[in-house]
Amino acid sequence: MEEKKDPNGKNQENEEPKNREGEKEKTEESLPIKTPVPPEKEKKEGEEKRYLLFFVYGENTPIDRSDTFDLIDQLNKIPTPPEQTRIDMVILSGGGYPHPAYQMINIVRSKCKKLKAIIPLYAKSAATLMALGSDEIVMGAQSELGPLDMQMQHPLIENLHISALEGYYPFLQIYSKISTEFFPIAMQLANQIIQNTAIKREDAVDIAMNTAINYVAPIVSQINPTIVNMCYRALATGEAYAYNFLYRYMFKDKPENEKVLLATQTAHTLVWGFQNHGQVITREDAKLLNLYVSYGENYDIFDMMYVLTKEMLNILSTSQASKAIRIVSMEQLKRLFNIDSYLGYIIFIMYKAYSLVNPLKESLDKVTDPKKISLAIRQALSQSLTTLPKMPEAEKNDIAQVSLALLEAIFLKNFKEENALYKVIFDRISREKAFSKRVSEVIAGRIVLAVKELAETIEVEIDKTPPEVISKYILQILAFLLVYNIKF
Repeated sequence: MEEKKDPNGKNQENEEPKNREGEKEKTEESLPIKTPVPPEKEKKEGEEKRYLLFFVYGENTPIDRSDTFDLIDQLNKIPTPPEQTRIDMVILSGGGYPHPAYQMINIVRSKCKKLKAIIPLYAKSAATLMALGSDEIVMGAQSELGPLDMQMQHPLIENLHISALEGYYPFLQIYSKISTEFFPIAMQLANQIIQNTAIKREDAVDIAMNTAINYVAPIVSQINPTIVNMCYRALATGEAYAYNFLYRYMFKDKPENEKVLLATQTAHTLVWGFQNHGQVITREDAKLLNLYVSYGENYDIFDMMYVLTKEMLNILSTSQASKAIRIVSMEQLKRLFNIDSYLGYIIFIMYKAYSLVNPLKESLDKVTDPKKISLAIRQALSQSLTTLPKMPEAEKNDIAQVSLALLEAIFLKNFKEENALYKVIFDRISREKAFSKRVSEVIAGRIVLAVKELAETIEVEIDKTPPEVISKYILQILAFLLVYNIKF
């Protein structure tokens, strides 16, 4: 467990609570950028601990049985008992097999007292089923769920997946036609035969029935009873899974009769009430289905999860990994995001220094005297530091020292810019001793890319740059760590 340090590097382990709170307030007032993670009150022993559980799947990667093992490995990292554990489950998936989806949520529920489903983009089909196992679903304007007409392997055609409704609807439609139209048409034909011939009524009915049967027989013969049975059972299973989740969790606080009614109606509609498996269910649609839906605008880190899952999806599309099932605590996120963990601060520092490279290159084009170069660097840096927002001298000095080290590495030590930037950032991160060498290397490399992009695209001073712009680059780091399962 890492020791907490104040901005001057002093341990806070033995500080009195009153002093610690005062230092925290002072630090927050002087931040050059805002942290994207809202501060939380210090938790007392026995209070709930919050975790984020990511189910992020690449395109065309289904939820399947092997995911259960990854999930168990991740959940085993939770040290708190279930009654003190809250899990916010972030889902991005196009769906997959319903049985592992159902089982995984049962496993998750055994590890926590509260479960929220966060849908930053989409959770379709079996992923929608997973969301139904939560107490509440958080959705943005762009979020979507999907129908539960379960996908299944075609029983006769290899490697072809179909919606179970596609196999069952033809039978349902023909059955409906026969039950509502077949017999009336046959009797109408029998009456016409009786009117136009002298044969007995029973013979006329027999002729009419045979004629009608011969008409529908070619159509009925195309229906495979095995497929119909398999499809019906798949749909009934999906409906049962949805009912179980809704009854146990989402509607658990309702009176018994109302709970049964709501779970029955909602589950049935999700399976049978949509014409297309890809149909979009928005948050407004979900509310009409009686689901407990809250708006992403009211969830503290919804925007962050939206950007993060998009970054993870991009990484999955260009890597050998196809999915990421990961769990992190809010403390881990804060360690990565909060200014006390220095990442946003380092990007701030590096940008300040890097933005001076091109102007200095022009002014030092033909200068070879190291003393003159050093003087020019210090003058440019002093001028740049005057544009910083108001902050304690210790923080401003830190910016000056790291920026100076970077610029001297570029201009005096003849390093390539990339190497100099990486080395200075890595050294600065290593000094904190908060991460392993492997994680520090990953973070340093990603910050190099982020700072370069900042230098190329942002023309205003960093203190006028919206916090979400800075946060995006830290989210890229987090996405990389999550996809490649790098401990931090």
